[in-house]
Amino acid sequence: MMPLKPHLLWLMLAGATPAVAAGISVPDAAASHAPTTAMPPAPAWQPAQTMQTAPPAGQTAAPAPVQPAAQPVQATPLPDAALRYAQEQAMPLPAADVSTLRQGLDTLQRNEGRAPVTAVPRISSLTVNLAPGASLPLVRVLPSFPATVTFTDETGSPWPIAVPPVNGNDRGFDVSWMPDAMTIQARRPYDTGTVTVYLQGLSVPVTLSMSSGEPDNVSASQVTDSRLDLRIPRRGPAARALPRGRGKVALYDGTLQAFLDGVPPAEARRLKTQGAVPDTAVWQIGDDLFIRGRHDIRDAFDQTLASADGTRVWKLPVTPEVSFSVQGHTQILSVSLE
Repeated sequence: MMPLKPHLLWLMLAGATPAVAAGISVPDAAASHAPTTAMPPAPAWQPAQTMQTAPPAGQTAAPAPVQPAAQPVQATPLPDAALRYAQEQAMPLPAADVSTLRQGLDTLQRNEGRAPVTAVPRISSLTVNLAPGASLPLVRVLPSFPATVTFTDETGSPWPIAVPPVNGNDRGFDVSWMPDAMTIQARRPYDTGTVTVYLQGLSVPVTLSMSSGEPDNVSASQVTDSRLDLRIPRRGPAARALPRGRGKVALYDGTLQAFLDGVPPAEARRLKTQGAVPDTAVWQIGDDLFIRGRHDIRDAFDQTLASADGTRVWKLPVTPEVSFSVQGHTQILSVSLE
């Protein structure tokens, strides 16, 4: 047997018959009488699987890229336009302009808080004239400066209010009350109105005129009644017993009223005193003494006037000593006459 050539051996291993491998012609299967079995085609050769795909023929595989070492992540700066926009939103104005605006705002607030008219609060008292044709007592109020009105009888005792007062101008004034006093507050400046008060046991009402500023007064300051004590020339429900006649009560005496309000007349001369009688002051006008205090006098006097808080004024002839009742004891007030 002759040895096979190498290429014939390779073809036989690939599935070819020896005759074909040898180049010998084989008669057609249809012409042959012997039955033959069809052979399935041999599978085509496939490349082996590898971890990396082999590059096509004629190409050289590129070297694998070398991964750089991990570097720390650095913040990317914002674009100039975005940074400028953020700065405009956070700081729309320079610091110097902000300081100027704050100073201007402070000046504006000072001007808004400064009232165009300076109020001069006063505590005063008036005697109400109930006779026909008499003028109405005036209550002076300014915005933000309410007035408290009290009512006393001729002995200085409180006179309670019976029913709610009647406010004639509720748009310009706010009036509230309690049994012992009434408050009046101005809602707007330069307005006028009246309020009617009904006192217990008094047959006629007491009408007051209200004013919240004088339009014709160009002065930078105006007087307002912080407290106004209205004295009714009658004996009220809680009147105190007077040891002397009613004629000594000087209800319409302007001089005694000035001393009672703490504004003595210009001609009054203050005198020095000695003695354990506190809160007592003495003035002299001509041959008369005017004593202002809170304690009961024991000596004879000509006239007297009282306020709602218990302060009284006495008029009596000039004398070097005056007796007072202080906590149930008699105290001598020595007056230095000049």
